[in-house]
Amino acid sequence: MNPIREVVERWLAMPDQFDRFTRLLRGNGFLEATRILIGLMVFSMGVTVVGKRLGTASDQVSSIPLDLMIGVLALIGGLAYPVFTTTRNRSLQFVIASDVSIAIIVLTEADLDQRLLGSLVFGLMGTYIAFFHNMRAHLVHLLFSITIVVAACCGVFTEEPTTFFDTFGRILFAVSVISVVPFLTQIALILLSNDAQGSELDPLTDLLNRRGLARRTAELIRSKSGIGQSLLVVVIDIDNFKQFNDTFGHDVGDRVIIRTANRLTAWARADAAIARVGGDEFIVVQIMPLSDVGDLISRIHPAMNTPIVEPRSTTSIGIAIHNGSWLDSDAEEAGIDALHRLADSAMYESKRLGGNHVHTIVMTSP
Repeated sequence: MNPIREVVERWLAMPDQFDRFTRLLRGNGFLEATRILIGLMVFSMGVTVVGKRLGTASDQVSSIPLDLMIGVLALIGGLAYPVFTTTRNRSLQFVIASDVSIAIIVLTEADLDQRLLGSLVFGLMGTYIAFFHNMRAHLVHLLFSITIVVAACCGVFTEEPTTFFDTFGRILFAVSVISVVPFLTQIALILLSNDAQGSELDPLTDLLNRRGLARRTAELIRSKSGIGQSLLVVVIDIDNFKQFNDTFGHDVGDRVIIRTANRLTAWARADAAIARVGGDEFIVVQIMPLSDVGDLISRIHPAMNTPIVEPRSTTSIGIAIHNGSWLDSDAEEAGIDALHRLADSAMYESKRLGGNHVHTIVMTSP
């Protein structure tokens, strides 16, 4: 595959960053400050629009004061933004409403230079998208904003005279401002995100570590838990692992660990959270329809013993299952902790039975 095409496809496939970036802000104590700053930015845009309409002889192409209406809505929205909880969908609605509002303000302005100035606000929205969303949302925003810029600079809805070179210069300037800075911001955030993800990976197996497991588990539960879904926590421990290191050396021990990691990856669902949390201990967390649980559990023992290669290794496996969802976030957190303890107990029961066993416990209380 063409390397440029591969990079573009990887960028376009990246998930939305709203939940992750919001957690990062919350975890570092910056979420409320960020919400207030965004609210102030929206409010200041409203003040600018209203002030321009009331304080100057603004020449508009429409007899309806659309810009004044949008300015008042921006004042209200700026005050409301820090107060109401922002979800991913609300954030996308904010982007759409802002883009449409900017377009209306720009196209109802008769003066071409004022249109150029107003179109630069698209760059602020592009930067917001770069932080909170993904490349797909950014490209949709960019296509829309460039369309509006071209229409505005070509004199659509206005009779102000212009030349080809004036029009071309305005378009080139506006497109450069609204695309380059947000695009570079998006690239920088992707690179920083990749570095941050590296701190959540086990260097030997490239599985998650404890930190990565906690993050990925939260994402799984938030996106998939519910009625008809089962949450599985699986604890896997390599039997007699110390013997491999003592008898064959640490290099062979590392190969056994990597082999176990590969077997787990082949067995688990594609969206599972798989982590190495100790020298020879692994945890898998996955959510799936209740009807699929039996088949998945029946396949784990054969999967952990295939292919048969030397030195042969076996595992003790404990599985804890919870069906449905929890009443609230506190019950959810306590329930997940309880599942981990149950899976750990089940794993030790497999050890007690001589190893190379699977023991399953179903959580019956919420």
